[in-house]
Amino acid sequence: MKKNMLVSPQNCTTEYDILAWAIKLRQPVSLVVILLCAVILFTTPPSWRGNASIELLMDMSGLTLVVLAAFGRIWSSLYISGYKEDRVVVEGPYAIVRNPLYVCSFVGAIGLGLASRHLAILGLVVLAFLLYYPVVVLAEERNLQRKFGQDYEAYRQRVPRFCPKRFPLVEPDAYPLRPRHVRRSLQEILWFFWSYLILHLAVVLQSDSVVAAARHLGAH
Repeated sequence: MKKNMLVSPQNCTTEYDILAWAIKLRQPVSLVVILLCAVILFTTPPSWRGNASIELLMDMSGLTLVVLAAFGRIWSSLYISGYKEDRVVVEGPYAIVRNPLYVCSFVGAIGLGLASRHLAILGLVVLAFLLYYPVVVLAEERNLQRKFGQDYEAYRQRVPRFCPKRFPLVEPDAYPLRPRHVRRSLQEILWFFWSYLILHLAVVLQSDSVVAAARHLGAH
């Protein structure tokens, strides 16, 4: 039988100090990935150019994933906003996985990658998430273990990190919200939709420029 072993606060502190760079560099790394995606978008042709059915399928799949990610982040934010540093949140989506915000962000990033119509962008986004964000999550978990000790360890043993094993609905009849934190979370979620609209506009403009260039060459 597997034993639940508590990681000592000293070990958590040491590991957190080693991994803290991942949290500090989260925004710069994300910016680098976005810039690389922009370079790919504007310097290479779409992977599905000329196939209207596949382009429509990618657009609709991308939008669906972005919408699902946005609603998932809203659901998660209602429970975590303002309480992350106060206690171990175990209700709502946090009863299903320990990191629902990252899961939803990953789903949304895949949606944006599909909407870009570039396999290279999709691959870059997936690779960046799989290689970098698990380190960020590990650092955050060590910090939570350090702060909340046995309470978080019991939660960690009970609920998976990313992939749900079951879908328990732990929803209290009443749950106090902190409006300022919820508002900030909603503002962050809007960037998913703005990103999709900007990305879709860029793809359309790029497609129009390719068509115009082809026609110009054909005229000569």
